[in-house]
Amino acid sequence: MRAKNTVRYYLLVCIALAFLFFSNDFGLTDVQKTALVIAVGIDREEQEFIVTSQIALPKSEQEGENTQSAQIVSKGKTVAEAFEQINAKTGWYPKLVFCQLVVLGESAAQKDVFDCLNFFLRDEYLSNGCLLATCDGSAQEILNAKNPVEELSGLAAQKVLSPHSERVGTVLPSTLREFAEQYYAEGKSGYLPVLKAEPPQEKTAQSDKGGEQGRDESSSQEKQSGENSQGGQGQAGQSGKQKQKGQDEKKVFSASETALFVNGVKVGKLTTEESKTFAFVKSKLRLAAYLVKENETEYALNVKRNTPKLKLSIEKKDEPVLKISLTVTAGILDGAKLQSLEETADAGKIPNGVLPSAEEKLKTDLIALFEKTRTLGCDIFECQETLKRKNYEYYHQLKDEILKTVRLETEVKFQNVR
Repeated sequence: MRAKNTVRYYLLVCIALAFLFFSNDFGLTDVQKTALVIAVGIDREEQEFIVTSQIALPKSEQEGENTQSAQIVSKGKTVAEAFEQINAKTGWYPKLVFCQLVVLGESAAQKDVFDCLNFFLRDEYLSNGCLLATCDGSAQEILNAKNPVEELSGLAAQKVLSPHSERVGTVLPSTLREFAEQYYAEGKSGYLPVLKAEPPQEKTAQSDKGGEQGRDESSSQEKQSGENSQGGQGQAGQSGKQKQKGQDEKKVFSASETALFVNGVKVGKLTTEESKTFAFVKSKLRLAAYLVKENETEYALNVKRNTPKLKLSIEKKDEPVLKISLTVTAGILDGAKLQSLEETADAGKIPNGVLPSAEEKLKTDLIALFEKTRTLGCDIFECQETLKRKNYEYYHQLKDEILKTVRLETEVKFQNVR
C-alpha cells in the first residue's frame, strides 16, 4: 500500500513539473525579450524626467554574438513612464534586477531627489544595495563616457564606488537604502559621492611640451604628405585622426568629492580632503593613506584601523555637547625625503613628531568640517537623530536649534601599529 502511494506521489510531482515547464519555463526570464538594465542616469527638464538606461542585450548562440550593450534615453512625467518608453521604442521589457547603479544629474539634485527615487524604492526587483551617486553635470554624459577598462561605463563606475574604495578612504559610497534612511531620519540630511569623468592621464608641464612638439611634427608631416600624396592617402590620414580622437575621448571615473543633501536637495559639497576627514568618522578604514607634514617633510601614514565614537550629552543650562573620539592605528608608509638604511629597515619606527602632527591636523580638519556642515544646515553627524534616541526628554525643547547651538569637543589619538 505504501509503495503505491509513493508511486502516485512521484507521478503527481512529475506532472506538476511538466506543466510548469511547458507553460512558463519554470518562471525563468525570457532573455530574448528582456533588456537587462545595468545602470540608470536621471536628469530633469522642467516637469519631465530624462532617464538614460544602460542595458545589456542578450544574444542567442545561433546568432553567433556575445551580449551587446546599448543606451536608451526616454522621457516621462514620472520615472515609471520613462521606463515604459523603453518597451515602446525597442520592444524590450526593462528588468532592474541586475541594476547596481543609479546616477542623479545636477538638474535632478536641484529638487527633491526622492521625486524620482521613489520609483526605485517601490520596485520589488531592485536591490536595496544598489549604489547611488550624483554628478556635477548630466547623468547622461556620465553613462555615455567611454572607459578604457570596461566596455560598460556603468560597471566601471561601480568599481570606483566599491567597498574596497571605501576602506582605503578614497570615496564615501552610499546605497539606495542608506540614503533613504538618512532622508527619513530626524535630520533629513545625507550625502552621496560625486562621480566625475576625467582623462586617464593628468596633464603635466612635460606632457604639454611633448604634446606641442608632437602636434608641430604632425602638422609638418601632414603638410608634406598633402603636397605629395593622392586623395586615397588623404582619406587614410583623416581616418587615422578620427581613430586617435576616439581614443582620446576615453575617460576614467573618480568620486573623491561628496555632495551634501538636506530634504533631498543638494546644498553643498565636500572637497577630497574633507571627504577623507569624514571617512575617519563614518567608514571602517583599512590601508588608507593619510598625509602629514612634520619639519617641512611630507609623510604618508598607512591607516590600519580607526575607532570612532560619537556621544551627544546635555550639560548645564541645557547645552548640547557632541564629543567625537577617534583612535587611529597607523604605521609609516612613505616619506618625501630619503631615510637612512636603519629607518627603512625598521618599518615600525615612525619619526618623532609625526603622530602628534597627525593628531593636530585631523582634529583641526574635524572642527572645520563640522562648522561647514553646521553652516549648510546639514546634520550628517546625526545630532537630531541621536537627541531623539538618547536624550528624548530634551527632544522637543532642542530639536529645532540643536544644530546651531551644539558645542563640539574632539579627541584624536594616533597610535603606532607596533
